[in-house]
Amino acid sequence: MSNKFDTSELNDIRRLLGEDVPEPKKRVEKIEPSQAPQQTPVSNRTAGRTFSLDDILAEVSGVVDEANAEHEAKRPAPQKQAPRPTTNTTRSAAAPKNTAANQTAEPYKMQQQEIRLPRREAQEMPPQQEDEDNAPRTTSKSGASHYKPKSRPVDDDDDDEIELMEPAKAMSIANRRAKNLGRRAIPVLIFGIIALYLTIAESLSLPIPSMIGYAQNPLLFVLTQIAFQIVSMLIGIDVIGDGFYKLVTGKADRASLVALANMAAVLHCMTFLIAHWGGVLPYSSICILLLYAAMREEKNRCAGRARAYKAVTLHENPMGVYYHHDSTEHARRTVKVRMSEREDFERELERPDSMERFARIYAPVMLVASVVFAVISSMMQQKIDNFFWALSAMLTISSPLPILCAFGRAYYNVSRRLLSEGAALASGQAAFRVRKARRALIQDSDLFPGGTITINEVRAHSGYTPEKLLSYAVAVTDGYGMEIGKLLAEALHEQYGRPARATNIKVYDLGGLSGEIGGDTVLVGTAAYMARMGMPVQEPKKGRDVETGVYVVINGQPAGVIQLTYHSNAQTFSALQALLRLKVMPELATRDFNISPEMVQKMFETRRGRIGEVASDRVAIVSSSSYVMGDRVCAILSRDGIVPFAQVHQSADKLSGAMRSNLILGAVGGACGLLLMFYLAATGHPEAVTPKNVLLYLILWYIPSFFVTFHTRKGL
Repeated sequence: MSNKFDTSELNDIRRLLGEDVPEPKKRVEKIEPSQAPQQTPVSNRTAGRTFSLDDILAEVSGVVDEANAEHEAKRPAPQKQAPRPTTNTTRSAAAPKNTAANQTAEPYKMQQQEIRLPRREAQEMPPQQEDEDNAPRTTSKSGASHYKPKSRPVDDDDDDEIELMEPAKAMSIANRRAKNLGRRAIPVLIFGIIALYLTIAESLSLPIPSMIGYAQNPLLFVLTQIAFQIVSMLIGIDVIGDGFYKLVTGKADRASLVALANMAAVLHCMTFLIAHWGGVLPYSSICILLLYAAMREEKNRCAGRARAYKAVTLHENPMGVYYHHDSTEHARRTVKVRMSEREDFERELERPDSMERFARIYAPVMLVASVVFAVISSMMQQKIDNFFWALSAMLTISSPLPILCAFGRAYYNVSRRLLSEGAALASGQAAFRVRKARRALIQDSDLFPGGTITINEVRAHSGYTPEKLLSYAVAVTDGYGMEIGKLLAEALHEQYGRPARATNIKVYDLGGLSGEIGGDTVLVGTAAYMARMGMPVQEPKKGRDVETGVYVVINGQPAGVIQLTYHSNAQTFSALQALLRLKVMPELATRDFNISPEMVQKMFETRRGRIGEVASDRVAIVSSSSYVMGDRVCAILSRDGIVPFAQVHQSADKLSGAMRSNLILGAVGGACGLLLMFYLAATGHPEAVTPKNVLLYLILWYIPSFFVTFHTRKGL
């Protein structure tokens, strides 16, 4: 293809675009050979010069873009008007006259619609409506993915935007932080023990260098204490800084209590060094141990979150465990449904937990009360130098260990055990929701997973073959989504049978199905169902080891029976017993008409009335994802089954129980300690609140909390 383009063709294109083109001059100027440019000579044709095709295309593209912009600027705003007629034979009286400009612009408009419209549709396509199940996601420069939150439940009071990242990256970050906190907590513990030994050694007649003893050299003793404390605060600067930051932002929590207690202890030591105020032993050693407890709590929480994110990475579409309050049946039940995306669970991991919400109420109250009581006690004693000592003592005793260690260790134990089953709990709030449920929906595969149902015999009569009997039974059961449909389909495949297709499938409460295959009407169900439908069938002999059977009736004539045997396993037995011990009723939402509460009670040796059942007309409703729409996900299961489902219930019960016990113990211990400290400071008995007595008080309240938290290590 030649890349030469004539000027006349360029002028035609410009006229087509509505641009004024000057007429070519007919006078030809002579150019001397010496003045001619040093270019490749070209021939004159139709009184014009030739150009390169690449330059022409670039120029035409620019002209088209300018004309398009001018056309868009001159186009009036769209107004609502009557629809125009489909034909172009008539023109409105108000239409403008066809000027030369209009005549040249009209072909351009038509050409623009014909040529550039597809490109404009691709660029200016209106945004699609955002579906709640497919929220858009954008990725920031830092690699974090920001997901648009879905419609939030009614009880959501967190308006902050939650930023998510990939589960593998979040797991790595949580693991690194947990290891970092664990390593830095060790020197803090060592400094705390040394400072505590120096504090209580003289009262217990323990050996101590005389040069740093409080009785012989109080100035050096206080300098040593404040040095240990400042170094410890620098080691745990992230915890201290986070506490002060949340205090300034109006969200004071447990870290704020620890940070202010350490700061009050430092101020107490400084007043002693500068003005010799408050000749009482400082609480620096106890504050260092409180900082260690806060660092260990954060370390355990991060380690538990890392295991939860590890469970998220095990499956692209895990099962979600939801707590749902059914207003129709007035039932509080847990339901496991296949999740379309994992971001819902990740969002629950990032939400403020119930522990944090409790701390945001407890911490401000105790901080204000400590300051007020310290002021009142110093005024009652008429000693202003007692203020910093009283403030340090009250802030120290108002930070009880049960509250500082209420969640982290318990959540770590629960997450580690659940990860072995491929499951994870979202938070303490999720554990409270699961614990409120009194029923748990159980499906076919939960009770009888693959391999626990076997086919003993396929017996056909009335002229039907076993292949046709299996084909019709597979068409009806598999069309309804029954688990035994897969088993029957495998048996049909082994016999090289031809599968059929059923339509108009109906479900009956009596324990059977009906459908149409071609011109045949097929009934599939139990013997009791066939008898109630007026088509009695022959029961299998009692001498055979047959629990249940699938009977098939074609066009009102018994066609045969498929004898099945259901086997129980130890894992399902222990899981059902665990749910019953938690006072959670297993509620059957099964499609298999052979599975009934009576059958389950007999096979798994449970007492009568301990197994519930969902009505057959609501099985499809409670098993769908729309049933839990608007509910928060509480846990995830990377593999389906009743064993991890029961583990989630038991772990939620242990975690929520431990958190509730620790919070009650900590709140009562902190309040009682604060009141006791206020009474002793106001009445002038500082010798009764030495660091040794304060530490003993905190340990006594932590002993029951330790055993409650240790109990979360146990499994099924």
